[in-house]
Amino acid sequence: MKVLITGIGGFAGSHLADYILSHTQSELFGLIHDSEKTENIRQHNGKIQLYQCDIAEFQPVFKVIKEIKPDIIFHTAGQAFVPSSFEYAAETFRTNVIGTINLFEAVKACEISPRIIVVTSGEVYGETFGLPSLHSEQSIPQPVNPYAASKTSVDYIAQTYKKYEGLNIVIARPFNHTGPRQKPNFVCSSLARQISAIQKTHSPKVLRVGNIKTRRDFTDVRDIVRGYWMLSQIDNKTNFIFNLCSGTIFSIEEIINIYSELTNQKFELQVEPKRLRGYDIQLLAGNANAINHSLGWKPSIPMKQTLTDLLEFWMQKEN
Repeated sequence: MKVLITGIGGFAGSHLADYILSHTQSELFGLIHDSEKTENIRQHNGKIQLYQCDIAEFQPVFKVIKEIKPDIIFHTAGQAFVPSSFEYAAETFRTNVIGTINLFEAVKACEISPRIIVVTSGEVYGETFGLPSLHSEQSIPQPVNPYAASKTSVDYIAQTYKKYEGLNIVIARPFNHTGPRQKPNFVCSSLARQISAIQKTHSPKVLRVGNIKTRRDFTDVRDIVRGYWMLSQIDNKTNFIFNLCSGTIFSIEEIINIYSELTNQKFELQVEPKRLRGYDIQLLAGNANAINHSLGWKPSIPMKQTLTDLLEFWMQKEN
């Protein structure tokens, strides 16, 4: 079986590669945008056939799809950082939306029918107004930033290509996920990186933070990618849109408290204006009943273990 991962060098893409190579006999291929950014998959040297490709350009995508003719495509490539989407809105849409259309059109042009797992985001839903009312797949998207708007567009485009073009698409809507290899501009990884620096340099125990009152539904990235693989195997004649989330909510303040417990240290918090957003969703949380009932998927890694592994990643990375 031939499996292609777009964005294989990224956070989720690299963990998905880990899972596929560890749990299947698949022949693995990957799209990367920058040939120099393969650090996340260097442990698999020689096991993945890589193609350098800008997914926002149709011809390179078409050539790769035509050569590989994959049985399964995981579309994880994209611009995923919300603040950057405000600064680079057009580029965010170019990469996320045009890149997805190019992938679909390439599959059509090659006259193949791979299962395509399209990764959008729980961000499409916008604010979660009160508990226990969590976002389900039936919630109406209400994006509140350019990143979420781009992912909402991808989501609707994927539905269109499935219903009217006949592509074999399953849509995954992951909520916040974290773990080793996450870029340090995301909050859990930012905190872990700062704490690792404090521990190694014995510098003042000060953490630079933004809004610590926001609450998110966090899941370990390794549980998320296991869900992606399971979705590639599902009979999707009826349901084809699935949330992936834990249903467990943490404020950023609670995440900091877990780090304090793990390190036996108390941290002074320094709020930096540049880390504050003009509008920040106060609560984003979902339920994963659909994928749980269809496939039995549910997260298995507790948040404390995720944060432990993330901190260890930064301790080792910056030695």
